[in-house]
Amino acid sequence: MNQRPVPQKNSNRDDDSVIYKIMAALVMLCVLLVGLQFTSRYYSVVGTMFTTQSVLLGVGIASAVLFLGSVGLWFYSRRLRPLLHSFSWILGIFFLVVALSCWVLYVTWVSYIPYLYAVYIAATVLYMIAMLYQPEFFLLSCVNITAGGVFYALSRLYNGRLFAMALYALLVVIIAVVALVVFKARKTDDGMLKLGKRSIAIATANTSPLPVYLSCVVWLLCLVVSAVLGSVFAYYCLFAVAAFELAAAVYYTVKLA
Repeated sequence: MNQRPVPQKNSNRDDDSVIYKIMAALVMLCVLLVGLQFTSRYYSVVGTMFTTQSVLLGVGIASAVLFLGSVGLWFYSRRLRPLLHSFSWILGIFFLVVALSCWVLYVTWVSYIPYLYAVYIAATVLYMIAMLYQPEFFLLSCVNITAGGVFYALSRLYNGRLFAMALYALLVVIIAVVALVVFKARKTDDGMLKLGKRSIAIATANTSPLPVYLSCVVWLLCLVVSAVLGSVFAYYCLFAVAAFELAAAVYYTVKLA
């Protein structure tokens, strides 16, 4: 007699959980972007500037309190309800981002709003990649997105040598950390990176670390050339980053299938 296949309940629950988390992240991204747009509209006008600043202070304090509440809920629901435990972590990150953004806007006015837009979108994209793809693609995207952000900032930077040095240091640190993590994980049999008592999956059996290493080397060389040739070369590096990320997305999607 033919036996019916046993339904994989745990796998279905995990798939549903990933979908819910991604939807929640997209909703939070929309809220953050709309909030930034309203802030930019009213914060840059003299008549509503001080009122907007007071609102930012109040929202920032409330978000900090809600962040602490989310942390408490995360600890409370750790062993009781896994889904609530996961969403309390997402809410905690959201309220922390709102609190930090309000503080940045309160202190710097509207100067860093374009950078906040970029950070929000980049963080959401990285989160979705971490949920859906292999760990190598997440690490590769961390390098590519950081490189794209640095090259974009350098292409628009006319003065400010100290800020440029900070951008150089940021990209070098990200490249070094990612390369070291992949190298250490590849030296183990199971591709796991051990952090204390926890183990994090970094390397999978059907993927190669070559795209990650190639990305690290290429953007490091481009960074050196940008320091010599200036903002024009950094601008063209943006297109190279976009093309490389698109090619990597196709490659890892095929490997995922």
